[in-house]
Amino acid sequence: MSNKLSYCLILSAVVLSFNSCKKEPIDCVKEVVEVGASIDVATTWDNCHIYHVTTVFPGLNATLTIEAGTIVKFGAQKGMVVNGGGGLLIVNGTAAAPVIFTSLYDDNYGGDSNGDGSATAPQKGDWQFITFGSTSDNSLNYCKILYAGFATATYEQALVVGGGASNSIRNCVFAHTAGGSDSKFAALNMSGCPQSSVAQGNTFFDNGHPVIIGTSTDFDDSNIFHNPDNSAETNLCNGIFVDCVHNQDQADLMTWSEIEVAFVLGGWSGNSWAFDSNKILVLGDNVVVKFARYTNPGFSILFPDGGTGQITNYDGTGVEFTSYGDDTYKGDTNGDGSTAPDLWSGISYPGINWYQWSNIHYQEH
Repeated sequence: MSNKLSYCLILSAVVLSFNSCKKEPIDCVKEVVEVGASIDVATTWDNCHIYHVTTVFPGLNATLTIEAGTIVKFGAQKGMVVNGGGGLLIVNGTAAAPVIFTSLYDDNYGGDSNGDGSATAPQKGDWQFITFGSTSDNSLNYCKILYAGFATATYEQALVVGGGASNSIRNCVFAHTAGGSDSKFAALNMSGCPQSSVAQGNTFFDNGHPVIIGTSTDFDDSNIFHNPDNSAETNLCNGIFVDCVHNQDQADLMTWSEIEVAFVLGGWSGNSWAFDSNKILVLGDNVVVKFARYTNPGFSILFPDGGTGQITNYDGTGVEFTSYGDDTYKGDTNGDGSTAPDLWSGISYPGINWYQWSNIHYQEH
């Protein structure tokens, strides 16, 4: 046998061996596994099973790895929490085979898991949510989180990222989360996140509020806020909501560049955001920031360093600052139809001085 032929045979064997070890979804009968207890040792969930969560919050006290194509279904008012001291959630979906987190009543994934035929159908708020607590390094890649939120505006959330470091949510779909007009929560809750936690390439539709971020969160233009199969299907309050009250660990440099929807300030009980000295907010072109008037006076921003050095590109192409109720820019962000915009206070610097830029609309000062 020639050396060339021997080399080709060996190479072919290596390729076959590699392909046989790839973690791709396989053709199998998916058995239902009841999950009713905490996970205390490193565990892998595979795509030949449907995992039915039957407890309110089964704690992850060790690493749970979920392979591509795996289906996880939650019973009524159930959820999942990652606990400190060893808990970790790693979701390894792919574009062709995302991991599914959905309602027990959702027969579209894994068939009729609750055995009632077509007697029940999934509804918004069928189950609660997934939360990372204070843990770090959790990773969700290519997953769908559907029908979460526990059917109330108060608990409108599908995933709570928490205050841990370096958590990542990429290429996931958040859809059909319960919720109304209460902007304190959202399908993806990142209000307490440090800057090292990221959300990129995700899709949000048919939620009350898609995303809430904090005062350290960067948010780029890689996420989309409509159903890719029906661009008219968006979210009730289609914006990125900013919690300026509960996360005071402000990053020194923060960048907002999402242009499909507006960033919204003023959803909590507070009515102002006083930047830390030396903190800089960078706005991308065509970014719109809207301000609510839930209190009297309406929302305001204070840049303590004076001048415009703390807000880069405030006068960039297409950048606008306006009322939460102003549908002219980025559409009906507050989900109220076409009511008139409320006034908000404005943008100020020390000495009770108010900026009068031409791209500020409906400010009181």
